[in-house]
Formats: sequence, structure tokens, C-alpha cells
Amino acid sequence: MERRDYLEKEIEKMRAVLQKILRLRVDKEEEVREIISTELLHYFNITLPQLQQMSENDFECFIQGKNTSLLEYLGNLLYASTLPEAPLSDMDRLSLKKAIFVWNMWEHKTKTFDPEQQAIKNKVLALLNESSTEL
Repeated sequence: MERRDYLEKEIEKMRAVLQKILRLRVDKEEEVREIISTELLHYFNITLPQLQQMSENDFECFIQGKNTSLLEYLGNLLYASTLPEAPLSDMDRLSLKKAIFVWNMWEHKTKTFDPEQQAIKNKVLALLNESSTEL
């Protein structure tokens, strides 16, 4: 029971951080990056540049043992670390591809379909396709 309470508190903290990030997104890009970096170090012991530069195989190994709450949070942090507008930077493209991968793994593990998240994924995939055709 204590473990469940602890996990629920952690999930609430994660949600609060994401809400803060999304509110800051408008004009405080450097503050957003700082919050994301802090969260990545706290929950995953890794930095955003390290994550972005990981090969697909290394990234898959990195997320393999993560629980579903952490998977969803990681995908959301990766998405929040980008400016989802065309044209995408190379780093944003890498982050978005990894966010999609993590969200797909989360859906597979939880057997959950979230229409809101699917709409975001569709938007991201369209941006990635649009961005790759501009190259």
C-alpha cells in the first residue's frame, strides 16, 4: 500500500512538471530545457544530449526495463524538449522519433489507446515526414 501511495505521488509530480513545462513553452525556452534536464537526471540519470545522441539499439536497451509510468513520462519529456514546428532541427527530429518509439512501447505494454496522444503522434509524424521531404 505504501509503495502504491509513493508511486501515485511520483506520477502526480510528473504531471505537475509537464504542466509547468507546457505553460513555460511560450517564451521561456531556456527554463523549459533546464526543467527537462533536471527531470531526466532525476528519473533517468541521463541528459537530453546523451539521449538524443543514443543509437536506436542503445535507446531501446535504455528504455527496456522502465515501468509504464516512466515510459509515458520519458516520451512526454522528449516531446516537450522540442519545438514542434517545421522545419525541425536535427536534434528535434531525433527527440521526436524517440518520443514516438517510447509512446508506442507504452501503448503496447499498457494495452491502452489514448485518442489525445494519438492526435499528438499524428501531428509529430506529419512534421517528421514534412521535415524529411525538405532535406
